[in-house]
Amino acid sequence: MKKAIIVMLALLAVSVFSSTAYAMDFGSLESVQDTLMPDGKDAIIHQKITAVTNENGEIAFPLYSKTEMISIESEKGSILEAPKTVEYGDHKFNVVVFSEKEAEVSFEVIIRKAGVYTGKKAKLGDTFPSGALTIEHKVVNSSPNAIKSYSVKMAAPEGKELLNIVGYDAEEAFGITKEDGTVFGGFDFEEVDAGQEVKLAINIFSPMKIHSTLVWILSGLISVAFMLKNKDLLKGKAALQQ
Repeated sequence: MKKAIIVMLALLAVSVFSSTAYAMDFGSLESVQDTLMPDGKDAIIHQKITAVTNENGEIAFPLYSKTEMISIESEKGSILEAPKTVEYGDHKFNVVVFSEKEAEVSFEVIIRKAGVYTGKKAKLGDTFPSGALTIEHKVVNSSPNAIKSYSVKMAAPEGKELLNIVGYDAEEAFGITKEDGTVFGGFDFEEVDAGQEVKLAINIFSPMKIHSTLVWILSGLISVAFMLKNKDLLKGKAALQQ
């Protein structure tokens, strides 16, 4: 009985500690936009954040697992101190300090995440095409702040085709865009609570050269057939004698 009481007290202490950590005031996250670009097997995440700092100029934002921060640059506001990692129990998140207190700021963080574009075999059954890969972006909002608006878009690697998007709320609209020749699959998750996990994945495949060849051959045959069928029209009419 005594052991059971000790265990219950320990669990209660951990729960209170975790709740306290997540209740701390580290400003608010208005929006976070993640854009993933391939760099070999890794992903370079361009993260744009709009936030409101607390009375100390601090803002907490997520620290994704298996990532390395490459750079951080302010777009609105002045960064006073470099980001640091804050730990509360099992929770780790980033905190950056701005000169502006209780004010809106915006900044861009560039992150490298290892192995994202290694991918795994897509579960498509016998559906064409074979050899498709699933590229998955799965992260947790580890910060004590809820993200009021979170969106992500993932680029298909050069030489690959984007087949479809998976791992999102199928009842909501997704987006496929093309920017400077790169195709992106994206989704707007709207609000993401502190500690909540989000996941988006795209299926990609290598276009088969034989298909392109067949398209060109078929186009040529159609052109020849059209010319043979309409050879009289192609010859034109003789000029009228004056």
